[in-house]
Amino acid sequence: MQKSNTLKKSGEQDNLKTTKPKRKKRAKKKRYLFLKFLILVLICVIVFMTSALYGYRYVMEGTAQAAIPLTEETGIIFKIPSGARTVNIAEELKNQGFIEDTRIYRIISKILGFDNAYKAGRYIISKDMNYYALMVRLTGEPLKNPTQDIMIPEGKTLIETVKILSAQGYIDEAKFLKLAEKENSVYSFLKDVKASKARKYPLEGYLYPDTYRMDEGWTEEQLIERMLKEFERIFTEEYYKRAEELGMTIDEIITLASLIEMEARYPADFKKISSVFHNRLNSENMPLLQSDATIQYARIYEGLGRTSAVLFKDLEIDHPYNTYIHEGLPPGPICSPRIDAIEAALYPEKTNYYYFFAAPDGTNIYNETLEGHNRDQQKYGVSGYD
Repeated sequence: MQKSNTLKKSGEQDNLKTTKPKRKKRAKKKRYLFLKFLILVLICVIVFMTSALYGYRYVMEGTAQAAIPLTEETGIIFKIPSGARTVNIAEELKNQGFIEDTRIYRIISKILGFDNAYKAGRYIISKDMNYYALMVRLTGEPLKNPTQDIMIPEGKTLIETVKILSAQGYIDEAKFLKLAEKENSVYSFLKDVKASKARKYPLEGYLYPDTYRMDEGWTEEQLIERMLKEFERIFTEEYYKRAEELGMTIDEIITLASLIEMEARYPADFKKISSVFHNRLNSENMPLLQSDATIQYARIYEGLGRTSAVLFKDLEIDHPYNTYIHEGLPPGPICSPRIDAIEAALYPEKTNYYYFFAAPDGTNIYNETLEGHNRDQQKYGVSGYD
């Protein structure tokens, strides 16, 4: 029995001896894994800190680059079209040599919150800029569009105006004329103006003469719209009421104003000339306006052009606008009248004049009778038509 107990104790001691090395191995393995974890964490921290430091320096560098003033001489104009997305902008930047990798640009743009912040317009950037600097610059305020001053002269027919603008390289002549042929019911003053065989251009007379500042890239449609809006602005409610008082339509007022504009050399004569035409329009005995300006208009539309002096043969031109053979106002305006001529058509002087002619110095001589008219023409050396 003693021996058996001795053997038992000996076996227990052997088991204890084998258990202790296993525990030591496990502890050693745990320490090794923990050390690996610490090293991995340290590496991640180092990578993160390095990336953060690089990112910080990259952003600071980009911020400094974006803050450098650039001009069209020192930088390059880059245009972002309306509706462009980050992918489109990145592709165009790569095409023009500003970036190398569109994917990286898009990722950085998204991470840094620049997506959906890009604005259409013109920007000045440089190929020395990093991606961040480009993003800062392209999400800032765009350059103001360069403007162009377009001068629309008064007293010119639509065809003459178009030829002037076309010669200056501002418009496409055929395109502009095609647009002017269209009826326009958007504006109240044009709703009753219709195109016809006698009136090819319904917009004649309504393209208000002024100087228009247009943004770069403007179109013929936009210029026409600007001129019509300006007419709408200057033709006030008072003018509508006054036209109604006179028993005239807006189109008749503008037609009359266009005759006044082309007949007078000086604005001081506008209201007197208006009185002559009003007197004739209201007369039963003198239904013909006999306006030389309408003869000039007929010549232009017959392809003959303006003449320095209207001749007797011109009075026989068979044209609807010839007021020597057709009674009353012509079918429509013969030019774009300015505000002064429009006011003169609405508010003529009260006179008994039925005749006038231009003296050699450009002033107008008025008369109530044909006898007085002929007498003054002889006096001033103006013999009438040759």
